[in-house]
Amino acid sequence: MKLALNYRLILVAVIFLVVVASISIAVTTPEGPTSLIVGNSSRRTATSAVGKNASAGNLTWLVVQGKTVTQSWQGYVGNITGTITLDDSSGYTLYDWTLANPEGEIYATYLSTVDWSTGGILCWNWSVQTGDYLQLAEFETAPSSGDATPSYYAGIGAAIDDVDGVNETFSYDGANGVGGASHSNFYVGGQYINGTRPGPACPVVKLYNGTRNNQFEEVLLYHDIGGTASDGVIYASLLKLSAIGYNNNTWDFEMIVGENGHNGDTGVTTYYFYVELQ
Repeated sequence: MKLALNYRLILVAVIFLVVVASISIAVTTPEGPTSLIVGNSSRRTATSAVGKNASAGNLTWLVVQGKTVTQSWQGYVGNITGTITLDDSSGYTLYDWTLANPEGEIYATYLSTVDWSTGGILCWNWSVQTGDYLQLAEFETAPSSGDATPSYYAGIGAAIDDVDGVNETFSYDGANGVGGASHSNFYVGGQYINGTRPGPACPVVKLYNGTRNNQFEEVLLYHDIGGTASDGVIYASLLKLSAIGYNNNTWDFEMIVGENGHNGDTGVTTYYFYVELQ
């Protein structure tokens, strides 16, 4: 009788440990923001023409400097507030903690669904030469008819050698992981993303503050669940709390996302935003 009782106690203890272990290994994953307010949106105003007098017989040397708006990228900047909460599956809150200075990441992707499971989100290695993995040329230029690219995204419309192309904007050496620029280490859910070189750091761009110094980090991630139509690029901006931004105002993040505006293309792409706060 005592032996049976001990057996039951041991069984109960094992079940308890299994339940505790299953709770302890749960990790947070990026999720959609509870609200997203769109503020001011603007673009650079074209400079007026400059007039110079011409005189028959003269030959005049000109040194001309100009600017033009990129036709490959859309920019976002913003601030984030948030809460860490202890909710049940019905959304009822047992307790929550307001984050005065949230840390973490904000993500943007043209993919309508994302599986944030560990192992499904890694750095985009555009040097991978496989038929079902999105490569640099496929992302920069619209895929040809019948292309087997897993992404339904039509590309940013850039020529492979455009100065504002992807590899000209994001620093990366996918062949051996030793080139390019480093970035901060972070987690996407339970997936650790290494930002140290040499090593498998992500393609990274560091966007400007008011003095054109590299202030805000943005990296390119890749959603890879086996070469399906749901695979593609995820932009990740690492939060930098109340930092001086491009216009000398304070922002928590700056981000650019690909968008084709070449050759009069006025189409738009829907981007889905996720946040992961700490």
